[in-house]
Amino acid sequence: MKKISLAILTFVSLAAPPTASKAQQLDVDDDLPLSGRWVGQRRVRALWLEFYADTMLVVNDRYALQYRVTSDSLLAFGDTTITASYRMSHGWLLLHTPEGEVITMSPQTALARPLRGRWLGEVGGEDRSPAQLQLSVDGTARWRYLPQGAWVVGEWDRSARNLTFLWEPDSTQWFGLYDAEGNSILFRSTVEESLTSIFRRWIR
Repeated sequence: MKKISLAILTFVSLAAPPTASKAQQLDVDDDLPLSGRWVGQRRVRALWLEFYADTMLVVNDRYALQYRVTSDSLLAFGDTTITASYRMSHGWLLLHTPEGEVITMSPQTALARPLRGRWLGEVGGEDRSPAQLQLSVDGTARWRYLPQGAWVVGEWDRSARNLTFLWEPDSTQWFGLYDAEGNSILFRSTVEESLTSIFRRWIR
């Protein structure tokens, strides 16, 4: 069981997600400064917290958290439960331990889970066809119809939850939205005359 106990921050792994009644009580103040990814370290263990829109992630958790945050406190439920107060100083997020330690968390531009790897979905109109999408850490991408379609190669880029793909040879573009809680990518359109497509991560 993962457990990190701080004076103002407590992480406790849960066996189940929060109940619906708890989830309904959670809300977000859009004017708060926590948006983005925060990285710190305590006793050789790394801490990664991510906030954007109505989603919060603890990196390496399976599910996104539902949370409530105010100007000085944080309450979250999911794979990890977090109860915390915090303060900001010169753009840094500061946490304090029972022993008087100060954990300094710095902002990072990368958000959410790494998206490299294989994704499975369907593309097309009414007669949809299964397809595979593969993203590489160097910014290259490729996709094909399953089971034996030829690969189409290109590049991909990410800005928070928004993904952009540029495919060779004619610079065709796809625009996707990453769903952190569902661990999936939503495309409003892909190939010509296509409907909305959902690609889910393929772990094997």
